[in-house]
Amino acid sequence: MNSMISYQGHHIHYSLYKNPTKPSLLLLHGFLASTYCYRHLIPLLQKDYQLIAIDIPPFGKSDKINTCLFSYDHTVESIFFILESLSIKNITIIGHSMGGQIALRYAFHYPNQVEHLFLLSPSSFMKKSPLFSRFIYHNRLSPLIAHQLLKRKGVYEMLRQSMYHDHFITKDMLKHYKEPFLDKRIYPCLIKILNDHQGDLSEDELQTIQTPSTVIWGKYDEIIPHEIGYELIRFLSDSTLTILDYTGHLISEEAPYYIAQRLMNIKH
Repeated sequence: MNSMISYQGHHIHYSLYKNPTKPSLLLLHGFLASTYCYRHLIPLLQKDYQLIAIDIPPFGKSDKINTCLFSYDHTVESIFFILESLSIKNITIIGHSMGGQIALRYAFHYPNQVEHLFLLSPSSFMKKSPLFSRFIYHNRLSPLIAHQLLKRKGVYEMLRQSMYHDHFITKDMLKHYKEPFLDKRIYPCLIKILNDHQGDLSEDELQTIQTPSTVIWGKYDEIIPHEIGYELIRFLSDSTLTILDYTGHLISEEAPYYIAQRLMNIKH
Protein backbone atom coordinates (compact mmCIF):
# COMPACT_ATOMS: atom_id res chain seq x y z
CA MET A 1 0.00 0.00 0.00
CA ASN A 2 1.47 3.34 -1.11
CA SER A 3 0.44 6.34 0.98
CA MET A 4 1.23 10.01 1.56
CA ILE A 5 1.16 11.56 5.01
CA SER A 6 1.39 15.25 5.87
CA TYR A 7 3.92 16.31 8.47
CA GLN A 8 4.68 19.95 9.31
CA GLY A 9 3.86 21.33 5.90
CA HIS A 10 5.19 18.63 3.60
CA HIS A 11 4.00 15.29 2.31
CA ILE A 12 6.00 12.13 2.90
CA HIS A 13 5.54 9.05 0.76
CA TYR A 14 5.74 5.60 2.31
CA SER A 15 4.87 2.03 1.39
CA LEU A 16 3.32 -0.33 3.92
CA TYR A 17 3.37 -4.07 3.31
CA LYS A 18 0.89 -5.27 5.92
CA ASN A 19 1.61 -8.40 7.89
CA PRO A 20 0.33 -7.48 11.36
CA THR A 21 1.15 -10.78 13.06
CA LYS A 22 4.85 -10.41 12.19
CA PRO A 23 7.49 -8.04 13.59
CA SER A 24 7.74 -4.63 11.90
CA LEU A 25 10.76 -3.62 9.83
CA LEU A 26 11.45 -0.04 8.76
CA LEU A 27 13.56 0.54 5.63
CA LEU A 28 15.50 3.82 5.28
CA HIS A 29 17.44 4.62 2.11
CA GLY A 30 20.53 6.73 1.58
CA PHE A 31 21.31 10.16 0.11
CA LEU A 32 20.16 10.62 -3.54
CA ALA A 33 18.29 7.29 -3.37
CA SER A 34 14.73 6.20 -2.53
CA THR A 35 12.75 3.15 -1.44
CA TYR A 36 13.44 1.80 -4.94
CA CYS A 37 16.86 0.63 -3.70
CA TYR A 38 15.09 -2.01 -1.56
CA ARG A 39 12.99 -3.50 -4.36
CA HIS A 40 15.02 -6.76 -4.38
CA LEU A 41 14.98 -7.09 -0.60
CA ILE A 42 11.29 -6.43 0.04
CA PRO A 43 9.92 -9.60 -1.67
CA LEU A 44 12.40 -11.69 0.32
CA LEU A 45 11.06 -10.38 3.64
CA GLN A 46 7.31 -9.96 3.15
CA LYS A 47 6.41 -13.33 4.66
CA ASP A 48 8.42 -12.77 7.83
CA TYR A 49 8.01 -9.03 8.46
CA GLN A 50 5.56 -6.21 8.22
CA LEU A 51 7.49 -3.70 6.11
CA ILE A 52 7.42 0.10 6.12
CA ALA A 53 9.60 1.80 3.48
CA ILE A 54 9.83 5.61 3.61
CA ASP A 55 10.97 8.05 0.94
CA ILE A 56 12.98 10.46 3.07
CA PRO A 57 12.21 14.01 1.84
CA PRO A 58 13.07 15.36 -0.66
CA PHE A 59 13.78 12.00 -2.31
CA GLY A 60 11.59 9.48 -4.07
CA LYS A 61 7.94 10.47 -4.24
CA SER A 62 8.05 12.72 -1.16
CA ASP A 63 7.65 16.49 -1.45
CA LYS A 64 10.53 18.54 -2.83
CA ILE A 65 10.03 21.79 -0.93
CA ASN A 66 13.09 23.71 0.17
CA THR A 67 11.22 25.47 2.98
CA CYS A 68 11.16 22.14 4.85
CA LEU A 69 13.63 21.28 7.57
CA PHE A 70 15.98 18.49 6.52
CA SER A 71 17.90 17.93 9.75
CA TYR A 72 18.37 14.39 11.01
CA ASP A 73 16.37 15.11 14.16
CA HIS A 74 13.45 16.48 12.13
CA THR A 75 13.53 13.35 9.97
CA VAL A 76 13.51 11.16 13.08
CA GLU A 77 10.48 13.02 14.44
CA SER A 78 8.66 12.63 11.12
CA ILE A 79 9.35 8.88 11.16
CA PHE A 80 8.09 8.66 14.74
CA PHE A 81 4.93 10.47 13.60
CA ILE A 82 4.40 7.99 10.75
CA LEU A 83 4.90 4.97 13.00
CA GLU A 84 2.53 6.43 15.58
CA SER A 85 -0.11 6.96 12.90
CA LEU A 86 0.26 3.27 11.97
CA SER A 87 0.10 2.21 15.65
CA ILE A 88 3.54 0.62 15.40
CA LYS A 89 5.41 0.64 18.71
CA ASN A 90 8.32 -1.76 18.26
CA ILE A 91 10.51 -1.76 15.20
CA THR A 92 13.65 -3.17 13.63
CA ILE A 93 15.35 -0.64 11.37
CA ILE A 94 17.48 -1.23 8.32
CA GLY A 95 19.28 1.92 7.17
CA HIS A 96 21.69 2.45 4.31
CA SER A 97 24.32 5.23 4.28
CA MET A 98 22.48 8.43 5.33
CA GLY A 99 19.56 6.18 6.33
CA GLY A 100 21.96 4.33 8.62
CA GLN A 101 22.77 7.53 10.50
CA ILE A 102 19.05 8.31 10.77
CA ALA A 103 18.50 4.78 12.13
CA LEU A 104 21.20 5.38 14.76
CA ARG A 105 19.59 8.67 15.73
CA TYR A 106 16.20 7.01 16.01
CA ALA A 107 17.66 4.44 18.41
CA PHE A 108 19.38 7.27 20.30
CA HIS A 109 16.11 9.18 20.77
CA TYR A 110 13.74 6.21 21.13
CA PRO A 111 15.82 3.37 22.62
CA ASN A 112 12.82 1.46 23.98
CA GLN A 113 11.14 1.32 20.57
CA VAL A 114 13.99 -0.13 18.47
CA GLU A 115 14.62 -3.85 18.78
CA HIS A 116 17.52 -4.19 16.33
CA LEU A 117 19.53 -2.01 13.97
CA PHE A 118 20.74 -3.21 10.59
CA LEU A 119 23.25 -0.65 9.34
CA LEU A 120 24.44 -0.87 5.73
CA SER A 121 27.54 1.30 5.20
CA PRO A 122 26.10 3.91 7.59
CA SER A 123 27.23 7.51 7.50
CA SER A 124 29.46 7.90 10.56
CA PHE A 125 31.66 10.54 12.21
CA MET A 126 30.87 13.31 9.70
CA LYS A 127 31.00 16.76 11.28
CA LYS A 128 28.88 19.79 10.45
CA SER A 129 30.70 22.68 8.76
CA PRO A 130 28.68 25.82 9.68
CA LEU A 131 30.77 28.25 7.62
CA PHE A 132 30.62 26.10 4.46
CA SER A 133 26.89 25.47 5.00
CA ARG A 134 26.09 29.18 5.28
CA PHE A 135 28.16 29.99 2.20
CA ILE A 136 26.43 27.33 0.11
CA TYR A 137 22.94 28.12 1.40
CA HIS A 138 23.13 31.88 0.78
CA ASN A 139 24.72 31.59 -2.67
CA ARG A 140 21.85 31.97 -5.16
CA LEU A 141 23.84 30.02 -7.77
CA SER A 142 24.25 26.95 -5.57
CA PRO A 143 21.19 25.04 -6.93
CA LEU A 144 22.41 25.65 -10.50
CA ILE A 145 25.91 24.51 -9.57
CA ALA A 146 24.51 21.36 -7.93
CA HIS A 147 22.46 20.66 -11.07
CA GLN A 148 25.48 21.04 -13.33
CA LEU A 149 27.74 18.91 -11.12
CA LEU A 150 25.24 16.04 -11.03
CA LYS A 151 24.59 16.38 -14.75
CA ARG A 152 28.33 16.28 -15.48
CA LYS A 153 28.90 13.26 -13.23
CA GLY A 154 25.87 11.43 -14.61
CA VAL A 155 23.70 8.83 -12.90
CA TYR A 156 25.49 5.95 -14.62
CA GLU A 157 28.88 7.05 -13.29
CA MET A 158 27.43 7.60 -9.80
CA LEU A 159 26.03 4.06 -9.84
CA ARG A 160 29.34 2.68 -11.13
CA GLN A 161 31.14 4.36 -8.24
CA SER A 162 28.58 2.95 -5.79
CA MET A 163 28.66 -0.66 -6.99
CA TYR A 164 31.34 -3.29 -7.47
CA HIS A 165 29.53 -5.11 -10.28
CA ASP A 166 28.90 -2.86 -13.30
CA HIS A 167 26.74 -5.51 -14.95
CA PHE A 168 24.14 -5.09 -12.19
CA ILE A 169 23.32 -1.65 -13.60
CA THR A 170 20.27 -2.00 -15.84
CA LYS A 171 18.27 0.43 -17.95
CA ASP A 172 15.45 0.20 -15.40
CA MET A 173 17.88 1.15 -12.60
CA LEU A 174 19.18 4.11 -14.57
CA LYS A 175 15.63 5.29 -15.25
CA HIS A 176 14.58 5.16 -11.59
CA TYR A 177 17.76 6.61 -10.12
CA LYS A 178 17.71 9.40 -12.68
CA GLU A 179 14.03 10.28 -12.23
CA PRO A 180 14.36 12.54 -9.13
CA PHE A 181 16.93 14.75 -10.84
CA LEU A 182 14.57 15.54 -13.70
CA ASP A 183 12.54 17.60 -11.21
CA LYS A 184 14.33 20.95 -10.84
CA ARG A 185 12.75 21.48 -7.41
CA ILE A 186 15.15 18.97 -5.89
CA TYR A 187 18.28 21.10 -6.39
CA PRO A 188 17.37 23.88 -3.91
CA CYS A 189 16.46 21.08 -1.51
CA LEU A 190 19.90 19.50 -1.85
CA ILE A 191 21.45 22.83 -0.89
CA LYS A 192 19.07 23.11 2.05
CA ILE A 193 20.13 19.64 3.19
CA LEU A 194 23.75 20.83 3.36
CA ASN A 195 22.63 23.80 5.43
CA ASP A 196 20.46 21.73 7.79
CA HIS A 197 23.01 18.93 8.22
CA GLN A 198 23.71 18.40 11.92
CA GLY A 199 26.72 16.18 11.72
CA ASP A 200 26.63 12.54 12.75
CA LEU A 201 26.24 11.29 16.31
CA SER A 202 29.31 11.86 18.45
CA GLU A 203 31.33 9.06 20.03
CA ASP A 204 29.73 9.81 23.41
CA GLU A 205 26.23 9.67 21.92
CA LEU A 206 26.97 6.42 20.10
CA GLN A 207 28.12 4.83 23.36
CA THR A 208 24.68 5.36 24.88
CA ILE A 209 23.04 3.15 22.23
CA GLN A 210 22.41 -0.31 23.68
CA THR A 211 20.32 -1.59 20.75
CA PRO A 212 21.75 -4.77 19.15
CA SER A 213 23.35 -3.62 15.90
CA THR A 214 24.37 -5.58 12.83
CA VAL A 215 26.76 -3.53 10.70
CA ILE A 216 27.42 -4.64 7.12
CA TRP A 217 29.91 -2.97 4.77
CA GLY A 218 31.09 -3.57 1.23
CA LYS A 219 34.83 -4.19 1.00
CA TYR A 220 34.99 -2.11 -2.18
CA ASP A 221 32.89 0.81 -0.94
CA GLU A 222 34.25 3.95 -2.64
CA ILE A 223 31.74 6.28 -0.97
CA ILE A 224 32.25 5.45 2.72
CA PRO A 225 35.36 3.26 3.22
CA HIS A 226 34.73 0.01 5.09
CA GLU A 227 37.53 0.82 7.57
CA ILE A 228 35.09 3.23 9.24
CA GLY A 229 33.05 0.20 10.25
CA TYR A 230 35.79 -1.00 12.59
CA GLU A 231 35.79 2.40 14.27
CA LEU A 232 31.99 2.50 14.53
CA ILE A 233 31.60 -0.81 16.36
CA ARG A 234 34.09 0.39 18.99
CA PHE A 235 31.37 2.75 20.20
CA LEU A 236 28.30 0.52 19.77
CA SER A 237 28.32 -1.78 22.79
CA ASP A 238 26.25 -4.59 21.25
CA SER A 239 27.36 -4.72 17.63
CA THR A 240 28.93 -6.95 14.99
CA LEU A 241 30.62 -6.02 11.72
CA THR A 242 30.62 -8.03 8.50
CA ILE A 243 32.70 -6.97 5.49
CA LEU A 244 31.31 -8.35 2.22
CA ASP A 245 33.80 -9.11 -0.52
CA TYR A 246 33.03 -8.07 -4.11
CA THR A 247 30.51 -5.50 -2.88
CA GLY A 248 30.41 -1.72 -3.11
CA HIS A 249 28.36 0.97 -1.37
CA LEU A 250 24.89 -0.04 -2.62
CA ILE A 251 24.70 -3.24 -0.58
CA SER A 252 20.93 -3.63 -1.00
CA GLU A 253 21.43 -3.77 -4.77
CA GLU A 254 24.33 -6.25 -4.71
CA ALA A 255 23.64 -8.48 -1.69
CA PRO A 256 19.87 -8.57 -0.97
CA TYR A 257 19.84 -12.32 -0.30
CA TYR A 258 22.63 -12.03 2.27
CA ILE A 259 20.83 -9.18 4.05
CA ALA A 260 17.55 -11.12 4.04
CA GLN A 261 19.24 -14.18 5.52
CA ARG A 262 20.76 -12.12 8.33
CA LEU A 263 17.38 -10.54 9.07
CA MET A 264 15.75 -13.98 9.22
CA ASN A 265 18.19 -14.99 11.95
CA ILE A 266 17.15 -12.19 14.35
CA LYS A 267 15.48 -13.42 17.51
CA HIS A 268 12.46 -11.28 18.39
